[in-house]
Amino acid sequence: MRSIRHSFAMLLACALVSSPVHAQAAQPDWPSLTAETEQVLRDYLRIDTSNPPGNEIETARFLKRILDREGIEATIMDTVVLGRGRANLYARLKGNGTKKAIALLHHMDVVPVTRQYWSVDPFEGLVKDGYIWGRGAIDMKGEGIMHLMAMIALKRSGVTLNRDIVYIANADEEFTSTGGLAFVNNHADLLRDVEYLITEATENSVKNGKVQYFAVGVAEKRTFWQKLSVKGIPSHGSRPTQNNPVPRLIAALEKIARYETPIHATPGVQKYFRDISRLYSQPQRGWLADVTRAMKNPTARRWILSDVYWNAYLRNTISLTALNGSNKTNVIPAEATAEIDVRLLPDTDPAEMLRTLKRIVADTAVHFSTILQPKTPLESPIDTELFRAIEKAALEREPGAFVTTPMQTGATDRPTYRKLGIITYAIDPFRIEQSERQRGIHGNDERLSRENVGFGLRYVYDILRYIQ
Repeated sequence: MRSIRHSFAMLLACALVSSPVHAQAAQPDWPSLTAETEQVLRDYLRIDTSNPPGNEIETARFLKRILDREGIEATIMDTVVLGRGRANLYARLKGNGTKKAIALLHHMDVVPVTRQYWSVDPFEGLVKDGYIWGRGAIDMKGEGIMHLMAMIALKRSGVTLNRDIVYIANADEEFTSTGGLAFVNNHADLLRDVEYLITEATENSVKNGKVQYFAVGVAEKRTFWQKLSVKGIPSHGSRPTQNNPVPRLIAALEKIARYETPIHATPGVQKYFRDISRLYSQPQRGWLADVTRAMKNPTARRWILSDVYWNAYLRNTISLTALNGSNKTNVIPAEATAEIDVRLLPDTDPAEMLRTLKRIVADTAVHFSTILQPKTPLESPIDTELFRAIEKAALEREPGAFVTTPMQTGATDRPTYRKLGIITYAIDPFRIEQSERQRGIHGNDERLSRENVGFGLRYVYDILRYIQ
């Protein structure tokens, strides 16, 4: 009997040791993995995907080679739909299927550069002064490589995956978002089991090298670009006439520029202001704790709206961005046109906004046409397993910080995926001061510190580990 009990105990011990549930996953060799990630990012930045024209087929091939080497099946797709030189990429690291999948999304294209204003070659992937320099280092090739290498690290480490991890790299996010639209329209079946999606975000707040708060984008403003045009009669500039369309267009633009859109705090934005109020002393703390009430106080209103980010969180915004008339100084044009960048809060009716613009202009000679229709309204819930995983990973990186939900003012591909019922969040994996970010994103000398490569890699890795 004792022999039987002894044999049973030995068998049980062997079963426990060999069971994947009890197996201890190996920790990544972080210094080695970080150095590898830096090199992959540098190689990625060397591929010029300025949009237009994009040329994302080259980055898709680059990513596929890495994924194939790691034994993660990857597919280049949508080349016919997107046109010559363009592509999306899809890959999936299989888990055990206990839970629904999580997707990691980034875009491969970057905005163009004006080379004479850069101090380095924007497509060299240069390491200099502790930074990796190049167009897309922050927006958004850097985050895309954090996604890639965190997923690879999980596979190498043998972490038990209860969720598949889906890796998506889209073309053409910076211009018309055709990459995301093509992927969702043609491959929704590949996302049927995806519960969560992570992509680019509003920025973390960083002061003196420390994160004050980690941003999780749950809501996003919608792009509603408009073109205004006025017809005229072309003639010689030496003989002014009443049929010059330029002054009439300028008068319309002046009315729009003077218009103040109403203030409206969405639930996520109210939460954001309440959360950040702890960073301020009175009276600012009280104002931010109840931002709707603060808007009735002229001093509080003036102070809050003086911040360009906060102003954009609290209202629909209109920026006058393009103006075209004659291509010769001595010719009165047949037509004058302007373009305005209108950004709508998630719950704004686009048709009502257009009626408002026409009412403000009050001139039937000014014709409005929509350049870019707004995407599906986006606001994701925050009481989720993923939000809690993000909080846990964030506070491990910076114990004195907190997690909050600022409005995303720029456009991303998130709404395209959200319409499939996927809970989509935007995160910022980096610890970047605002002044540095503003200088780099869509600007000159874009760069990401080497320290941030290690920081972002660990952050994304931990989020993916905790969501399992």
